[in-house]
Amino acid sequence: MGISMIESWFFVLAMIAVLLIPGPTNALLASSTHQQGVLKTISFIPVEWLGYVYGIGLWALFIHLFDPIWPALNIILHVCSVAYVLWLAFHLWKSSHLQKHYQHHQQISRAKLFISTLKNPKTLLLAAGIFPVETWNSAENSILVFAVFTVVLIPVSIFWMIFGRALLAGNLIGINADHLYKGSAMLLMICMLPMIFRFF
Repeated sequence: MGISMIESWFFVLAMIAVLLIPGPTNALLASSTHQQGVLKTISFIPVEWLGYVYGIGLWALFIHLFDPIWPALNIILHVCSVAYVLWLAFHLWKSSHLQKHYQHHQQISRAKLFISTLKNPKTLLLAAGIFPVETWNSAENSILVFAVFTVVLIPVSIFWMIFGRALLAGNLIGINADHLYKGSAMLLMICMLPMIFRFF
């Protein structure tokens, strides 16, 4: 693997930031943990991983097929996905949206989690802007990047299971949705800077 691919591993920081930011999959994990407990919800993590892998793979294939026809497509998708993820985080968590999300998803199934992850705009952001372009050059590169992704995804998922349940239960004193949104947005933008600079 070349030095150009790892780019000092800045893509790992961006990956952590994207997975940490509030989103539909994290909300489902929080809701499931609040309803069924940590042990039951941990079994959902492989389903979440599979949803991300399928989603990222489909977007990567789409970009690969249309990039020769429209070279600016990757940049456009990158910018749009960043904007959409930030909007989604604000929409979901502002003004107690997590509580409303929880009330509308009383029964969390593996199929629902898979579909939610597959449709998650984070898959586009990961495929278009976070994963190194060299990821798809060889099977070795792909395996390594997805291995890193897996190592990041597991603790982030567990974090949201525990943190989200505490947030739903009202056990976090002094932390509200507004703080969470602003902190998540700031973390994402800071960690995305190396990826943005790469395009220019």
